[in-house]
Amino acid sequence: MHGTGLGRSVRTPHVVEDILQGVGDRPDIGTREVSRAINVPHSIVWRELWDEGLHPYHVQKVQALTPADYAPRVEFARWFLQQLAAQPDFSTHVLFTDESTFTREGISNTHNLHVFF
Repeated sequence: MHGTGLGRSVRTPHVVEDILQGVGDRPDIGTREVSRAINVPHSIVWRELWDEGLHPYHVQKVQALTPADYAPRVEFARWFLQQLAAQPDFSTHVLFTDESTFTREGISNTHNLHVFF
């Protein structure tokens, strides 16, 4: 069945500009979304971004500490050490996970978020 696809795409300067502008306007946009928006195959979008040195990076949030955070952190560390002194296997009953990040601003899950840089 020939002739039923999108047809042969040419990487014209106009297409390249549209791809780069789409990613520039929204660095978190997906390559498939760019492909649909400008009506070019997904592979063309990937190839052009790769040629321009743009790659998806996984977002990693980091904690911002303030001087006011020092006292509560010390208090928690002392409490934790007291719990260990009373019950040596206490730490085996604590659940540590990176599935979600709990912050003062709310809960966020960045495992599937990629940004082009």
